[in-house]
Amino acid sequence: MKPGDLVKFKCPPGSIERVIQYGTFVGFRVFDGKYECAEVMWFNSRAPNGDAVSTVQKDLIEVVL
Repeated sequence: MKPGDLVKFKCPPGSIERVIQYGTFVGFRVFDGKYECAEVMWFNSRAPNGDAVSTVQKDLIEVVL
């Protein structure tokens, strides 16, 4: 995965929400020196704090070919 890639949110197994979300992968961010998350600019939504870019577990997104 590289900045600028089109990504899709993968619903976790057992999730009742099946809305497909697409966005642009921005990069990775490290928290507390050990937790790495992906940063994504979603096309149809904003982060809970109102920012254009939100963090998401990197195993919950996949590159759209």
